[in-house]
Formats: sequence, C-alpha cells, structure tokens
Amino acid sequence: MPGLQAVALDYDGTLTTTERPEQEVLEAVRETRRSGRTVVLVTGRILAELRADFPGVDGELDAIVAENGAVIADADGVHDVALPVDAHLADALAHRDVPLRRGRVLLACDARHASTVQEEIALLGLDCQISHNRDSLMVLPSGVTKGTGVAAALSQLGISRHGTIAVGDAENDHHLLETCAVGVAVGNAVDALKQRADVVLDAPNGAGVVELLRGPLLDGRERVWPERWQVEIGHTVDRGEPVRLPASQATVLISGGSASGKSYVAGMVAEQLVRMEYSVLLIDREGEHCGLGRKQGVLTVGGADPLPSPEQLVALVRQRAGGVILDLSLLADRNERAYLDAALPAVLAQREAIGLPNWIFLDEAHRLGVDPALSARAIDNAPGLCYATYQPRDLCDPTVDRIEALVVTSGGRDGAEEVLDFASELIGLPRPELAEELGEEPGRALLWRRDEGGEPVVFQPRWRSTPHVRHWRKYTDSDLPPHLRFYFHPHPQITAASNVRDLHRQLAAAPTDTVDAHARHRDFSTWTREVLQDERLAEAISRVEGRADAPNLPAGAVAEGIRRAIEARYLEDSSAMR
Repeated sequence: MPGLQAVALDYDGTLTTTERPEQEVLEAVRETRRSGRTVVLVTGRILAELRADFPGVDGELDAIVAENGAVIADADGVHDVALPVDAHLADALAHRDVPLRRGRVLLACDARHASTVQEEIALLGLDCQISHNRDSLMVLPSGVTKGTGVAAALSQLGISRHGTIAVGDAENDHHLLETCAVGVAVGNAVDALKQRADVVLDAPNGAGVVELLRGPLLDGRERVWPERWQVEIGHTVDRGEPVRLPASQATVLISGGSASGKSYVAGMVAEQLVRMEYSVLLIDREGEHCGLGRKQGVLTVGGADPLPSPEQLVALVRQRAGGVILDLSLLADRNERAYLDAALPAVLAQREAIGLPNWIFLDEAHRLGVDPALSARAIDNAPGLCYATYQPRDLCDPTVDRIEALVVTSGGRDGAEEVLDFASELIGLPRPELAEELGEEPGRALLWRRDEGGEPVVFQPRWRSTPHVRHWRKYTDSDLPPHLRFYFHPHPQITAASNVRDLHRQLAAAPTDTVDAHARHRDFSTWTREVLQDERLAEAISRVEGRADAPNLPAGAVAEGIRRAIEARYLEDSSAMR
C-alpha cells in the first residue's frame, strides 16, 4: 500500500453540507478503506446527534472522534478523553437564556453568545476553552482539540499521525491539520485555514474529498513536505541560516569518507525525528548509536544481548513511540546477513500496512547487503529511508535513482574522493566546483535537495544531545582479530588487549615501567590512530604519552591518564561532533 496510511476527515462543511454525505462521497471512503487505509471521522458534533442524523455512520469508518476531540468511538466502544465541562457553567448559561446542547463532555451553542459564555467561564473560574466552527461555538476542557483527539484515536488503531492526511474546512480544524503529516483544506474552507493548509483543493466539501481520496497525494504519486515537518540539521556557513531535511516521505543519502562525521549526522537526524515523535528503526552495524537509546521511548536491542526475532522486532517497532536501535555490532557478517534477510521483509510489510516505523536508517549501508528489489519496494511503497555510507556506488541503482536529498560530509579518509565523484554525477555539478564548495575542513557538510532546484548548500551540522562515538560497540566489546590487538612487551603473560575495554582494564594492572616504555614510543596513540582510526582519542593519548619523561611524575600517572582519556571518549557521555 504505497503512500499515506490514514485519512482524518472533518464532517460538516468537509465531508458533507447536509445530514448525510452523498453516495459518491461514501463510495470514495469505502474504496479508501478497501485499499487498506484507515479512515477516521473528526467532528465537533455530539456523537448521539451524529448517529441520529446518519444511522450506520459507525460502519462507514474505522473510528469517530466526536465533540471536537473529546470523545472517541471505535471497536472498543465509546470513551471520553477528558472530564465533562463543569455542570455549573451549563446552569449559569441557562439562567442567562443561552440555548445549550450538552454532549458527553462539551457544551454547544450559537457563536453569537460567545461573550456571555466567556463572562460566565471567568466568573466561575473554570479552566475551559472556546472553539469556533463557523456559526457554532463549543466549550471544551482546556487542551482538548481535534488534533489531540485524532492523535489518541490513531494511537489506539496503531496508526502513526505522521502517516495520516487530515482534511477540514473551518476554524476548529487548524489543530487537526497541524497534527497530521499533511493538512488539506477543501475549496470552501475559511480563508485562515486555507492560508495554513499544506494543500488547498479546488473542489468544495464532498467533491473535494472525493478529489483527494482518488488523487495522487494519498497514494504517494505526489508528495508534500510541509514546513512544520522539517528536520533542522545545521546552519549555513556563510549566513547562519537554518538547513533542513524533509521529516517524512523522503529518501536521504548521507555520504562522506570514513571518519568524516556521516554517522554523526545520521544519528543527529534520527535524534531530531525522535524529538518530533516520529518512529525510527536504526540499523546500527558498528554500535555507534547506542546513545540514542537514552531518549524517552527509544529502545536499544542486540549488542551483547540476544537479538529479537523478526516477529518480536516488528512488535517492538509497533509499540515504541520513539523507535528502536538495532545493534548488530557483535554479529558475524554471515549471521548479520541472515538476520536482516528475515527481519527486513517483516518490518517493511508492517510499514506498508500501518506506516511504522516512519523511518528506517541503514548505517554502513554498503555492507548491509540489502536486496535491491527490497530496497526499491521500501522506497516506492513507504518512503522514509536514510542511508549512510562511504561507498555510495555500492548501493543498488533503484536506491540511487530515488535519492531526494544528499548530504556529503567533508574531510575523512577512505572513500572521500569516490564520494565526491559520486556526488558530482548525482548533483550535476563539476567535481572541482563541488570540492571547492565543500572544502576540506572537518565538521562541514553539503546538502543537495532535489525539490529545491538542485542548488547545494554548505552548512555546519548542529550539535547532538545524545553521545556518539565511532564504532563504540565494535571497539569496546567486540574482539579485534589477533594481528590488530595491543600487545604489552616484553610481558607475554599479560593478555593482549582485544578491544578498548580490555586496554582500559589492563592498563590498571600492567607494570608501570612497561606502560611508560610503550608511552615513550607512542605505541598507545599509534595503535589508536591506525587500528581504531580514532584521531581524537589518539591525540588525547599522545598528550599523555608526552608526559612520560616528565620529572617527578607519580608512578602510574601515564596509565591513569590514558585510562581517563579512554573513559572520556568511549565510556562516558560526549556530545561533540565525531
């Protein structure tokens, strides 16, 4: 099921201008549901009155959000999402001859009584709000809107609001349209709503709804990237202006040489999406993104713990508000491939059905071996994919052809030149010009968006609030091959350090003269630089090694200094760009 997974429709003035929608409108709604999409009615009407005017309305929809977001009717029955407006207000308004209708939660009356209603709310000291719907007025508990109601209803249905398109016509539809992925105003909508909507239909009310349900926007043939759903990834180098990526329905490639910061940027994008309440599945080959697991609603699985089965992974993704970090860093390549071959199809099938996860991140994408047909299906049917790699040419052609945004990170080592060649061809900019634009200064990046005329912009990536360390799990917990381990000479009885955690532990036990001798030869910083490829840690250790011959240096000071450098880099929080 390509495109968006759900539609949230206002009733009066949108779906119909009479008590019951026309037959063609109802048939378009039925077609939409038969396609596998969810349709939710979101109305200011009192539920009992709606059912009286339109018998059988419940059977035409997957859920009804009534009373402007205060009442939900679905397969589990009818339930209120807020306490009723204080009955004393109804009594006070009745004494002032204001005709009222009471719902389960709200009070409704004619909009001409607005000032009287406001006076009585103030006199009684109530925490209520007034919502207008053309000539009608509703009194609701504060904080209750169509947006909060539809979010609650979609959550109960297991559907993401970020995979939902909302349609309305009046003042009380603002929050509904802003809450969902795309907000649409029918042709007869009030001007204020049209100005805020992402899309304005040509046709009015029911005819406009039919136009939308049978048109290219819902099924993904056309995409809209609203301004409110953009991820801020940094600021331009020259003017300090914000640089943004679409937060939904996009295919993004982040590429650059090794150690250029591409995984940092990928994690930063994921972090922003989680903050915006998108559901993210990040497939982490190197254990670099475990810090994201500290975010509320995000769970890290795998690593030193057993991986969930494909069925369990799908269930976790469905239940997590923020997302899942899938840590594959301790798997052998063969086992990793077998796991992904089983898990990815299950994840994609769920995503096509209910839109979760909203995003899939594939870090070190060139080594994941994703089937080209599977990659093309994921992009076409449920876009929201981010690939990060220093070998972009190893991605399959269907992936490359569908890239809508490219981020190139500066500097780095392996693959930097190849990335520039690739980016030059994709963007259509001569390589020397592209290289000059980007520069070689670390901590810079270039963004190209297909939807913005193809003009690349150079920017400084924004800070992150969660720690990121290159190959954290790989170097802290995974055993390096024997020829890459650190050996303490001349003490063969000391076990070789097979990873950073081993080195950290053994420095505390190794003889002081042995540690100091290695430090004088810069062995620790050389190993860190050449094996771990971590220049920042190598520089920190090198500064410690430089003090090995200092007079009156306390015994064990060098070992302790290196241990602290390791702790600061790998074993404690750090928020600087890596």
